[in-house]
Amino acid sequence: IVSMDMHRMNKIKWIDRENMLVCMEAGIIGQDVKRRLEAMGLTIGHEPDSLEFSSLGGWIATRASGMKRSVYGNIEDMLVRCTMVTSVGTIDRR
Repeated sequence: IVSMDMHRMNKIKWIDRENMLVCMEAGIIGQDVKRRLEAMGLTIGHEPDSLEFSSLGGWIATRASGMKRSVYGNIEDMLVRCTMVTSVGTIDRR
């Protein structure tokens, strides 16, 4: 079992309002995403019960589902692209 601390990977890198896309780092916590996007009049549309302490990377790793899934879908429905490092150290882009 490997556990990684990604709390410093907590930034929203960019927002493309025209195409309704946002690029975020894996360690960003759900309540921070919600707060930052709502300040700009936007929503992520994904609200799992663990929103206040779960991270974007955790949502992707567990294929998380939120309370608004019937409107916005699950996290895999919202994910456009992802870059990750596998357990053997290779970079995988999807």
